[in-house]
Amino acid sequence: MTALHIFDCDGTLLDSMRMWDNISSDYLRSLGIQPPADLAEILDPLTFPESVRYLVNHFDLDDYENTSRGLMDRVLWHYENDLELFPGIQEELETVSRTGEPMIILTNSPREFVEAGLRRTGIRHYFSRLFVSQELGISKDDPEIFRVVCREMSVPPEDALVYEDSAFAIQAAREAGCRVKEYDRYR
Repeated sequence: MTALHIFDCDGTLLDSMRMWDNISSDYLRSLGIQPPADLAEILDPLTFPESVRYLVNHFDLDDYENTSRGLMDRVLWHYENDLELFPGIQEELETVSRTGEPMIILTNSPREFVEAGLRRTGIRHYFSRLFVSQELGISKDDPEIFRVVCREMSVPPEDALVYEDSAFAIQAAREAGCRVKEYDRYR
C-alpha cells in the first residue's frame, strides 16, 4: 500500500544536476581559481550551506556570506530562467495525483530555489508540502530524514514511496524502511 509519495526535486523532477555539478567550479573559475576535477563528487552529498563552508575553507575565499550570495545568485537565475522538467515527469505527476494520495517534496536544495523552479515549470500544485533538509537539520544521506518526514505526514515508512535519483538518498530511504522508485538520470 502507498499512503505517501515523496519526490526528490533536483535530478528527479528538474533537470538541474548538471547545473549543480558545475556551479561551484564555474564560480571558482570566475574568481581565478582552478577547481579540482572531483569537486562535484565532493559536494554532491552536502547541503548548500555545507557546500559553501567547504568552498570557503578549502579555497581561501573571503567569507561565508559573500560566497553564499555569489553562488545563490547564479543558482537562482537558473531555477527562474532555464531549468526544465525531465521528459515524462509531468505525465507521471498527473498519474500519481489521480490516486488522491499525498505528494510531497523532500530536497537538499534551499527552499527559495525549489519554489522558483516549481513555479516556473508549473508543477507546484501537485505537492502539499515541501520539506528542506537544511530546515530539518538532517541531510538526505541520513535515513532519519525519511523517518522524520513520514512521522510528520503520519505515514509509516513502509507505506511511503520515494522517487529519487541520488545513490546516497536511495540507500538512506531504503534503510529508513521506505520503498524507492529509482531514477537513473545521470549515472
